[in-house]
Amino acid sequence: MGVTHFSGITNASRNSALDQMGQLDPTKFLTYFDDFIHEPFSTEWTITATSAGSGTSAISTPDLDGGAARITTAANEDDGIFAQTIGEVFLLNSSKKTWIKARFQVGDAIQSDFIIGLHSTDTTPQDATMRFLFESVDGSAALYFNNDNDTDDNDSSTVATLEDDTFVTVGAYYDGNGSIQLFLNDTLVTTMTSQTPPGAEMAVGFGYLNGAAGAETTDIDYIFVCKER
Repeated sequence: MGVTHFSGITNASRNSALDQMGQLDPTKFLTYFDDFIHEPFSTEWTITATSAGSGTSAISTPDLDGGAARITTAANEDDGIFAQTIGEVFLLNSSKKTWIKARFQVGDAIQSDFIIGLHSTDTTPQDATMRFLFESVDGSAALYFNNDNDTDDNDSSTVATLEDDTFVTVGAYYDGNGSIQLFLNDTLVTTMTSQTPPGAEMAVGFGYLNGAAGAETTDIDYIFVCKER
């Protein structure tokens, strides 16, 4: 329960070291946020470039207001980039709340594979055994949220229909009681029930893979992940 001070509101325990701070206690949450206003990516992210022929896919920070991670693929089918944070630091608890929010646009909504969210470390994250993320699959513009804990069947729910070069904002909220609320452009779309989040450590990740020949550009504006400790 929050405590109101004349200087603000805090959720710190009474008589604790942060009781009189007048703002929310950040140590009650594990939070990751990247607005992609920095380089090199190698200091925080493991970058895996997939090449099916000549040319090299790349990731960069373009001149965009607010920053972004730009994936520019080479021109072959199955060319692309996957990025995952160095270290698996998010272990979700079925009785604790979790939030994910991201904003992005994809170059080709139908002929591509795309992921963003949490997954176990893997050089091909779309095949990772533990996944708590948004995903689109080559051959369809549908964007799904996948909750795959490697013990039950993979549960998924449709969130949006993507369009080429069009930004969307997506969000997921696990309530700590078996439900995952899914959001598109800050509006609730649907709720998945009877859910158990993955029970192993995961990294934050994103990636884009061509589904057909032709160079494409995909921008990740930001990614936010937070869980209760």
